[in-house]
Amino acid sequence: MAKRKVELTEEQKQKNDEILARLEADRERLVEETRALQQRTKRKPGRKRKGQPVTEEIVMNSQL
Repeated sequence: MAKRKVELTEEQKQKNDEILARLEADRERLVEETRALQQRTKRKPGRKRKGQPVTEEIVMNSQL
């Protein structure tokens, strides 16, 4: 089947541009929100990381 070239009207082109601009703005907002959430998670006090070596202080406290 041969592909036909589609010609968009000016109105369709304008609507497409508006939609693309809205999608880009949403994408930027989501990136910023994700970055903010990651920063908050990193700053949480007492956050334990996987593979963190056990210190003597933790071992001594658990024996009490």
